[in-house]
Amino acid sequence: MILNSLEMMFGGQAGDGSLTTGDLIAGVFKRMGLEVYTYKDFPSRIRGGHTNYVIRASEQRNYGMADAVDSLVAFDLEAVQAHIDEMRPGGFVVFDNTSETVDGALRRSDVTWYDIPLAKIAKEELGLELVRNTISLGVLAALVGMDAGIVRADVTAVYQRKGEKVVDLNLRAIAAGEAYVREHYAGVPSGYALRAKPDGDRLIMMGNDAIAYGALVAGCRFMAGYPITPATDILEWMSKQLPKFGGVVVQAEDELAAITMTLGAAFTGVRAMTATSGPGQALMTEAIGLAGVLEIPVVVVECARTGPSTGMPTKTEQSNLNHLIYSGHGEIPRVILAPGTIEESFTLTTAAFNLADRWQLPVFVLTEQALCQSKATLAPFDLDAVEIDRGELIADGELTFGEYKRFAFTADGVSPRAIPGVYGGMHLAAGSEHNDAGVITENAANRARMMEKRMGKLEAMRDELPRAILHGVADADIAIVGYGANTGPIREAVDRLAAEKIPVRFLQLRTLWPFPEDDVRVFVHGAHHVFVVENNFTGQLERLIRAVTGPIDALRGLRKYDGRPFHPIEIIAPIRGIAAVGESVEVR
Repeated sequence: MILNSLEMMFGGQAGDGSLTTGDLIAGVFKRMGLEVYTYKDFPSRIRGGHTNYVIRASEQRNYGMADAVDSLVAFDLEAVQAHIDEMRPGGFVVFDNTSETVDGALRRSDVTWYDIPLAKIAKEELGLELVRNTISLGVLAALVGMDAGIVRADVTAVYQRKGEKVVDLNLRAIAAGEAYVREHYAGVPSGYALRAKPDGDRLIMMGNDAIAYGALVAGCRFMAGYPITPATDILEWMSKQLPKFGGVVVQAEDELAAITMTLGAAFTGVRAMTATSGPGQALMTEAIGLAGVLEIPVVVVECARTGPSTGMPTKTEQSNLNHLIYSGHGEIPRVILAPGTIEESFTLTTAAFNLADRWQLPVFVLTEQALCQSKATLAPFDLDAVEIDRGELIADGELTFGEYKRFAFTADGVSPRAIPGVYGGMHLAAGSEHNDAGVITENAANRARMMEKRMGKLEAMRDELPRAILHGVADADIAIVGYGANTGPIREAVDRLAAEKIPVRFLQLRTLWPFPEDDVRVFVHGAHHVFVVENNFTGQLERLIRAVTGPIDALRGLRKYDGRPFHPIEIIAPIRGIAAVGESVEVR
């Protein structure tokens, strides 16, 4: 019997409620005191098409998905066909056999099968086929020992707003699932068991929610955005919460309007942001250039998805890094931060607003679908640790007309920024090149000096940027470099390899631009093998590393570009292969 360690997958058709059930079960596991991680894999349509929801729960912190699935709840045959090969030997499948059967090679003999007519029970006993998802919750509760009180309390909380009849229907659905297991499978153990522990003071939160919460706490009071997967959750969260704190949220007609509205708000002194994905970011490119030349502080969240073009809107990828670094006609300074956890989604967003104000430039928070739409348990955020730095902002008082220079040349490139309305200020906002007072000019000497002023910020700010984090054994011969959603599976791989006496070091990059050249050079120095783990085809991060380290035989790419995140074993396997052929993996 495996106790308090389970990765469960729900598979069915989009719109049939399986994602709602997955969310509900994740909450149950959290309240049972377990550490939880979730991942959604769903099609880019409202109804129809295969979808699955993974919930991983254990007593230890879960960095991401496991190597294999312990339990598959399949609402149709397609779910079995799609995922039976991902099952761990010894796992179990709950299959709705109301109208379909599993035959032949699909019916693996090394997993336990529970064929249960979920839809039939729902329709005949409860009068509504839709509640088969809740029946499956009762089935699972009986098979693995979920706390019955917590299950019923959470179901009640979820459906209470729909009325007592709906609550009663779903509670009876749970009982029906439990009863079916008792009557038909009492002597067929699942091999897995859960035991409740104290929940403690913990949260369960999605990456997008943490970003939005971080923006709110950082003082953001304006957001404009256009709905786009997988960033829409941020717009929805802010639209509910920001007005409670005097903020304004606008659903714009498109991404061009969203970014220009955001720039307008920031120009007036309001902390402002927008959130989008790759296609929307492409549309915002010209306005980002305007923010750069006018030195307007603005935060842009990009929740990356699979491209190009429409690509796969609900899948994950890390192929937009080059776009964020190099996009635009002409050159502007910009910062790119990449959170690797739900916690960092909060903390790096708060940092993004300070950096934008302090250095008067656009700051990107680059995340990915595998992080921004996944949930995890975590400790409450330390709100007292959040500091707000508005930089050289002049919000009130009086200036001497003619002496105030909005774009004054300074040692670090940052000029005093008086917002419109400050007496004596001069507020020219020309997208064309200008002098220190904002007056348009094409003077060659001024142009050169202005470019040096703006671009010089990238070097001046380096000490204030979030540093890379070193995980694992600092002197290990085997090294890994990665960022973003890959942080979780890499950290788990490092821990598991350490248990196998294979030491590995991992450099988690959190600032991607300006590129942390010194940290990377020091990290790769002396390593016999350096794996660059990333979700794209061309190795965008690896190319950046090669640009600063020069030719290095130790560098090798480990890439995945099928729209799905890494499993730890996909990182562990090639490193094990090095050890198996006798290459050095010793710590010096």
